[in-house]
Amino acid sequence: MAEPQATSIRRDYIDILKGLGILLVVFGHFMEQYRLGSHLIGATFITIYWFHMALFCMCSGLVAHFSLRKLITQQLWLYLLGQAIMLAFRAFVLQEDFAASGGILMAFLLPWRHMWYLYALLFWHLTLPVLTFLRDKLRLPGACIGLALAVALSLWAGTIDWPFTLVRVFAFYPFYAFGVLFRPQIDALDRAAARFWAVRVVPGLLLLVCYGIRFWQMMQFEGQLGESAKIFNDVPYGEGYAMQDRAIFLLVGIVTSVGLVAALGGCHVFASLGKRTLPIYLLHFPLLTFLIELGFYEPAREHPVLVIVAWVVLEATGCLCILCSGPVNRVFNWLANLWYKPLKKRS
Repeated sequence: MAEPQATSIRRDYIDILKGLGILLVVFGHFMEQYRLGSHLIGATFITIYWFHMALFCMCSGLVAHFSLRKLITQQLWLYLLGQAIMLAFRAFVLQEDFAASGGILMAFLLPWRHMWYLYALLFWHLTLPVLTFLRDKLRLPGACIGLALAVALSLWAGTIDWPFTLVRVFAFYPFYAFGVLFRPQIDALDRAAARFWAVRVVPGLLLLVCYGIRFWQMMQFEGQLGESAKIFNDVPYGEGYAMQDRAIFLLVGIVTSVGLVAALGGCHVFASLGKRTLPIYLLHFPLLTFLIELGFYEPAREHPVLVIVAWVVLEATGCLCILCSGPVNRVFNWLANLWYKPLKKRS
């Protein structure tokens, strides 16, 4: 009976982390249009981008189990299904000229904007046998070796201008590898956080202090809060973006994610949202792009910052309410498991 109980605890805290992560993803994307016009919005946007995808990638690693059947019938299928939806949206709503960007086949196969994450997961899952071998056979030393190799790969990959939008596949890989390699230790940290208040409070206070100081520094900065390469980490090194920038990005993302595991121990406020991340992640960006195309973002630009913030909150919250609704999730869960569950039952 002890093993199922541990699995339940792990699943609960991963839902909590995913819920916080998807909330930050949606709000980050919805405020991006205004980030260059306001220090408050710009500093908030940069803060979100320091760790929100690191958190998501780690969660994917925490639940990852290698299955070739699942990789093909669920993950690859889900990516192609999402790409088909994005292709239809780009063709009929955005009226995009695919001939100017490599043709319709390339538009279908290569990830459109936020679809890079599902694209990257396909590559990351192929490394699972090696990662799980290091974790299960060599224990903690093997996990440390695996993480060192993943970090080295990410840092080295920045020296190459990768084709086929592979740059983020390499750049964000250490976060996923960390979740796979250190799953036993992260599970133990969550159990400790659920039992002892100090394990929750101390990391939470440290995160608040460190991020608060950095946020204050950004608010005092004179000039525009730009440096897109250091925010998105999606370019090769050069022109202001160097290996040490990526190393800092990896360190901050991992440390923050671990701190959040402890700080959110026993907190279930984001759990229900974390169970419904699939349709939210897939559809929020087309919905946002549609609002931009309709001109919904332009009227607020001339108003005070507080009006802009209220407008962003209203739009992002409305998007979340629609996409996390029961009917939307039932449809997407059915589509995601259309081939995987029947084949699993047969086997």
